[in-house]
Amino acid sequence: MTSRHAALLTAALAIAAIIGGAVRGAFRSTAVVAPASVEASGVERAHQFWAVYGRAGDARTAGRLDEAVTLYRQALSLRPEHEDSLYYLASCLRERREYAEAARLSKTLIDRDPGGSSRGYMQLAAIRASLDAGAPVNLAEAERLYERALAIDPDSGALLGLAEVAVLQHRLVDAGRLLASVEADNPIGVAAPYLSGFLAFERRDTKAAWGFFTTAVSRSELKKGAVKWTEEGDVKASPELRWRALGRQSIFGANWLRLHAYLAPPGPARDDMRNEYERLHREMAARWR
Repeated sequence: MTSRHAALLTAALAIAAIIGGAVRGAFRSTAVVAPASVEASGVERAHQFWAVYGRAGDARTAGRLDEAVTLYRQALSLRPEHEDSLYYLASCLRERREYAEAARLSKTLIDRDPGGSSRGYMQLAAIRASLDAGAPVNLAEAERLYERALAIDPDSGALLGLAEVAVLQHRLVDAGRLLASVEADNPIGVAAPYLSGFLAFERRDTKAAWGFFTTAVSRSELKKGAVKWTEEGDVKASPELRWRALGRQSIFGANWLRLHAYLAPPGPARDDMRNEYERLHREMAARWR
């Protein structure tokens, strides 16, 4: 190699080194700045999501359903995969009797976690077994959904749901057996004695009906819960909100939520029992005729 060729090669290598260093520096600059910007944006979005989600929960537990629906939709626009927002939005829509959308969202929950979303099954089952005239009722499907929820989580409340479906189907023997299991599992609940009393009333066994009815009334006192009701939000501090949350977990919740009114002196009378159970009989007759 001549001295002239060597000089040219040396110059070329020097230029390549300079260019390579500049390119590497550019990549290093991008690698430092872009992730920091993305991280800052993600943190801000997370703060925004949790602020909106918290306001949605406050609105829901206070019964401001229209506001809660708007806020849960905003929360999902920030974090579409958030299952709690999806569940609570479906719950609010069910309370507003927007059953088609509530059912679609509940199915989305199930599809995302078919082996673990007991509350998706519970929500859809409650829609399929609703006493409301506008609900898309299918009791056979509701029973299957409750059975699936029970298999996933025995503490989901699905056992009560199965008992309530049996009551709606007039399967009195099955209903009585299931309600006895609910009572054994939750000896402070209101729904089981209330419905057991209704079954006795339908059999014209007014003595047994009265015993169950007074038991249900005695358990309906508004008390602070011993634990946080995580499925329905933090309602521990408010007995009224806790009471409403319990009612939402029962097909017949709107019926037995009235019972605490009979705690006022002089207490419940047999006419109160008769009026309550005759009203329920009429509701069921109108719904299934």
